[in-house]
Amino acid sequence: MSNFRTKASSTKEVNLSLLPKMAKQKNDDTKTKLGDIYHYYVVLDYCLELKENETILVEKYGDISIVSDEDSRNIEVKHHQDEHILSDRHLDFWKTLRNWITYHQNMRQFKTLILYTTSTFGEKSNLNLWNRSKAYERLNILMKIGQEVKKAEEGFRPIYESIFKHEVEDILTILEKVELYTSQTDIVYIEKKIMNSSFFKSIRKNDRKPFIDSLMGYILTLPVNKHYKWEISYEDFVSLACEVRDRFTSTSGGLRLPPNIPAHPQDEETYKNKRFVKELKDIKYDSKIPSAISYYWRAQQAIFYSSLNNPIFNIDLGEFQSDIKDSLVEFKSSFKDDCDKTDPEDVIHKSKRLYDKAMEMPANDFNSVKPNRPFFQRGIIHKVVEERGFSWNIMKK
Repeated sequence: MSNFRTKASSTKEVNLSLLPKMAKQKNDDTKTKLGDIYHYYVVLDYCLELKENETILVEKYGDISIVSDEDSRNIEVKHHQDEHILSDRHLDFWKTLRNWITYHQNMRQFKTLILYTTSTFGEKSNLNLWNRSKAYERLNILMKIGQEVKKAEEGFRPIYESIFKHEVEDILTILEKVELYTSQTDIVYIEKKIMNSSFFKSIRKNDRKPFIDSLMGYILTLPVNKHYKWEISYEDFVSLACEVRDRFTSTSGGLRLPPNIPAHPQDEETYKNKRFVKELKDIKYDSKIPSAISYYWRAQQAIFYSSLNNPIFNIDLGEFQSDIKDSLVEFKSSFKDDCDKTDPEDVIHKSKRLYDKAMEMPANDFNSVKPNRPFFQRGIIHKVVEERGFSWNIMKK
């Protein structure tokens, strides 16, 4: 072990192959998370194919549902990290089929029910004839698979029996709609497929990955922004995609937010001693501190990212902050004139109203601070408080 330490310290590099292999923890859920990420890539892939008046619903009637006047589809996504065979009794297929038949009333609205999987058919699989078969032929395939009773079939047999508890007409109605999309690209190749989409032709290759990450971030946060509704309409997606694309194709190299940045810093405690936080405590507006920290944090990240390849951005930012401070000073003067300075409660009340008015300022573009966005402008306001001495207390300078 002493020789290993000497070598590592002299080269300042550690040969990972020499380290003892760590046992996989029971709570290591990496493969499951990869499946989730793959699912969201498939959502994005379908978003790129949306047509007018179509809407994607995520996790409502299954993994993905496309509501359309002409081609409504319900899609279940199954991802396997390594090569995988979809055998006749594999639960990916049977659980999906059971769910569709159990909720056959909900499935009536869909023209097609798709099992989208990275698995491939086995050479002797009865399922490899599925997509070329009619509904009654598919029913015979299912019955043929289930006729043979095996010793180890605890997973398969209850699902099989629950399917055939339903009326044959209901089963046939579902079977007629089912299509098996096997051998789909894995998580690495679906990302490459998306990056090569014609939608991204106007985006520089180096910018395509962060562009896609931005769109993925939008998809993941939709349930929060839309009150737990995970819906993406064609119009909404095109609007968002064009907005993001404009940021990446803008010759001015304007305001850009790092992809998938969290809404809050990992350690908010480090911000509790910042001046902009103390100013809110001074006017007894503690309820606004979490959002203030979030605005400040996100603005800082946007400034860093936007400045990397655009030195003019920092110059424009300085002028922008000066303009913001001038506006704040004017607001403050009007509130101070209208305040009973002998009443401490009125001072606090007017100071809070000053803060609220500042947060409501419209986010207008400013030179390369473009497109300006509400979160960024609010973060800049807090930077003005932090760095330029502005106070929310209307009795202070």
